[in-house]
Amino acid sequence: MNWGYKIAIVFTVFCLAVIGSVIFFMNQKVDVVTDNYYEKELKYQEQIDRVNRTRALRDTMKMENTGTALNIIFPNVPDKPSPKDFILLYRPSDNTKDVKIPVAADTLKRQAVSIERLDRGYWKLQINWTSGGSEFFHEFSFYKN
Repeated sequence: MNWGYKIAIVFTVFCLAVIGSVIFFMNQKVDVVTDNYYEKELKYQEQIDRVNRTRALRDTMKMENTGTALNIIFPNVPDKPSPKDFILLYRPSDNTKDVKIPVAADTLKRQAVSIERLDRGYWKLQINWTSGGSEFFHEFSFYKN
């Protein structure tokens, strides 16, 4: 076999490896943080304002992990829950497992959220709520065993 055939074989193997790699990587599952990223990016200043309002509150937001539930203690609670008020249990590694719950704090400024059905692993708890006409946001991270 002369060197011309060897070059043709190497080139063919290289092309097949590139095509195989492209096919493999195109079939991989990719989780994005949000589907409408650019729309949320344009409204990010509003999110920064929500976080700053939450930080400026006299009382701090607290979360207690009991292993079966998360007890959330609000610094101030809405008089009447708004459709914008929600708790998001966000799974960074798999967005199909995210859980959205409406805010329904009791008179003691507490709300319990069950985590028994959640998969083990790293989670984020994101809370959006409205009080006195102002919107607030807080985020906690936790690990479910």
